[in-house]
Amino acid sequence: MSNAEALHQLYAQCQKINFDESYDIIASAQTPDEADFFHLATDLILKQKKVIEENRF
Repeated sequence: MSNAEALHQLYAQCQKINFDESYDIIASAQTPDEADFFHLATDLILKQKKVIEENRF
């Protein structure tokens, strides 16, 4: 699988995640690195949603 295909699959999976549960998602991490990744990913998505909702783009 190419990197582009992997990112398309990741995008499709992220569309299904309820990021309102970000604290639960982060708490489910099994390693500190995984927790950091979950935190960065949920923070990015939530900030992006807020910017879009506020028409600040």
